[in-house]
This record gives sequence, structure tokens and C-alpha cells, in this order.
Amino acid sequence: MHTYLSAGAAFVDPAGTVIAADPGFLAGLGLEGGDPTGALRARAEGSPALRALLAGEGPPIARLEGPDGGDAVELERIPASAGALLLVRPAEGQEWLEHAARSEGLTRIAAGVAHDIKNPLNAMSLQLALLAEKLSGSPEASGAAASHLGALRDQVGRVNEVLRRLVDVADPSAPLGYTDVGSLLADAACLLGHDARRRRIALTVDAHAGAVRSVADAARLGRLLLGAFARAVATTPEGGRLAVRAATEGEWAVVRLDQSPGDPGPESGYYSGVAAAAAEALGGSLEVIREGGEQRSVLRLPRNDRS
Repeated sequence: MHTYLSAGAAFVDPAGTVIAADPGFLAGLGLEGGDPTGALRARAEGSPALRALLAGEGPPIARLEGPDGGDAVELERIPASAGALLLVRPAEGQEWLEHAARSEGLTRIAAGVAHDIKNPLNAMSLQLALLAEKLSGSPEASGAAASHLGALRDQVGRVNEVLRRLVDVADPSAPLGYTDVGSLLADAACLLGHDARRRRIALTVDAHAGAVRSVADAARLGRLLLGAFARAVATTPEGGRLAVRAATEGEWAVVRLDQSPGDPGPESGYYSGVAAAAAEALGGSLEVIREGGEQRSVLRLPRNDRS
């Protein structure tokens, strides 16, 4: 089980004695449970930042080395009348929360922008219909303008379809009681297709509406699929190959992304960790396999065939 966003807490009195500490706090700082007060004070002797934080003399948040030299953690001190509450969390936790907040904000912006654009598009469609009706009184003018009016209607319809896909992926719903994985994946592919074409990536998509369904929350799954797809496009080298597919396998709804892998960036571990944690939160899993010059990401989600 991943614990990317796990945290722990402890309460200390004014003298620095640990009154209570949960297992997450002890594990996060690598403290022995038998004598947490002694272990915390011993660690503070070799860490000026921790010593200042415990004394209430330094910044309220200190960045510390993780247990056994592992990933860094943050320790926050929240003063109270009877002592202080200490919170420990992964050092990257705050950044993950900021990314989550930005994702939520962008989702709302996308929905608002789509709404604001659809209104003038609908007005344009109405005006085109009225114009076509007025021109119908003159067969010569109507014939001359027919191709132009048709092209305008097609372009308005195309923009409307892009907006529909954007809203469906950014803020999807599940009115029928299940999440349509195939439809979400197909919409994400259309939205990101331009970026793939620009970078000469051979993109193939095998995803169909209604064919693959999941019980996973629609909004959260939409964000996960869009993020995983965007990440796959970004990490596929120019001229490479990316194939995505949605299918059912036993009790699972499965999304596979096969790609020509590029060099992993320094933030690849961060993205993989967040995506894996998101998949687990939805009751599924995310596995990334590299072999034979290929990379395969396999997202498994609880299946639902409710009709």
C-alpha cells in the first residue's frame, strides 16, 4: 500500500515531553515507540532546525531527513495553550496538495470558459440559420452562399464538439450509475491529439463509448486519465509511438498505454507516485513496466457492467 500523502501527529507539553504520538508520527521521524520523548530529543541534538522548532524559536515548519536517510519529511509545529501539536508529512506533500488545488481550479475554469464560448456559438448557429432562410428567397444568392454557410456550420459544430469533450473530461459525471472509461479515454485522446501530431507521434486509440465501465468516481477518474495520457504524450520522444486501449479483463476495467519511452525526467518519480496513489484511492492500481525498449502503463479499475 502506498502512503504518499500519509501524515502523523503528536502532542508535546511545554517541556517537550511527548504526551501522545500516533504510529505515523513515529514512523515519519524514525522514532522508537518505547521512549518517543527521548528519541525525539536525541534526534534534536543533531538537528538545529528540529531543536529550534521544538523550542518554538525557529520557523513553524522544518525540513528534516527521512528515517534511515530516506525521503525528506516536513515537521510543522502548531502552538497550543498546553504545549504544541506536531505534524509530520512527506516533504513533497505540500506540492502535491498545491497541484491538486490547481487541478480543481483549472477544472472549474474549463467548465466556465466552455459555457461562455458555447453561448456565442449557439447565437452564431441561430444567425446562420436566419441568414440561410433570408437567402432562400433568392435562388441565385442562396446557391452562391450555400457552400460558405455550410462551411461555417461545420466549423461551429466542430468547436462545439471540442468544448463538449473538454467539459466531459475536465468535469465528467456518471448519470447512469457507472463511469464510461472508454468515452473518457477517447475524449482525452481527441483533446491531446494535436500535441501528439505536432511532435510527430504515431498515436493509435482503441477506446469506445459504453464498452468499458467502472464504478470509480467519474471526476477523479477523469483527472487521472487525462493526467496519465498527457504524461504519456509528453514523455514519448518525437517521432515515437503511443498506443492506448481500454478493455475489460475479468473483474477489472483496464487502460493500457504502450509507448516508446523517453529519458525519465527528475520529476518522474513524483508523477508516478501521485498517479499510483490516485489509482489506489479509486480501488485500483497503476503498474509501469519497462522492457525491450518499450514502456507500458497499466491502469486497473473496479469494473461495473450495470446497464
